[in-house]
Parts: sequence; C-alpha cells; structure tokens
Amino acid sequence: MDDADRKQLQAFVKHWLRQAGRTPADLGHALGLPSAPLPMLLNELARTNAKLGPSGLVERLCLINERWQCPGDFDPDPDVLGDQLDLLLEAIQGEPV
Repeated sequence: MDDADRKQLQAFVKHWLRQAGRTPADLGHALGLPSAPLPMLLNELARTNAKLGPSGLVERLCLINERWQCPGDFDPDPDVLGDQLDLLLEAIQGEPV
C-alpha cells in the first residue's frame, strides 16, 4: 500500500468512524489491538490488505460494521454483506466496481 492509498484509507476510516458514531478505540478493540492510535489502526488495516487483498480488507471492515449495528445478535446476512463489500471496496478504491 503506497502513501496515496494509505492517505485514502485514513480519510475513509475517519469518515466511516464519524458516520458510525464510533471512535478509533472502538475500531482498535474490534481489530483486537491493545491500543488504538490511528497509525496503529492503519498499520493493521494495511497488513490485512497485504495479506487478503482489498476484498479481504473490505470484508473485515464490513463484518466489524455489521457487528456494531447488531451487537448482541451478530449473524451476518450474506446478501447485505455482499452489498456492503461492493460499496466499501468502491469507496476504498475510489472507483466504481
């Protein structure tokens, strides 16, 4: 992930957290990190991207988002998750899928 991709991911994460009413600490907890400064979050997301590719990163973020929306009863709907993956991948890549 180059600097431009990282900046785009950072802008996306900030916007997403704001829209979701969540904090970096919430995301850090969801990612299983011991602390949640933004650089650490971005490093973890960049590792996910390197390991699983953009679709794996998007899937991970969508699962976190779904878990936040249904905290006690998390059972992801494959159809909803697929739609979220497409939209999130489009947002991260900055182009239509």
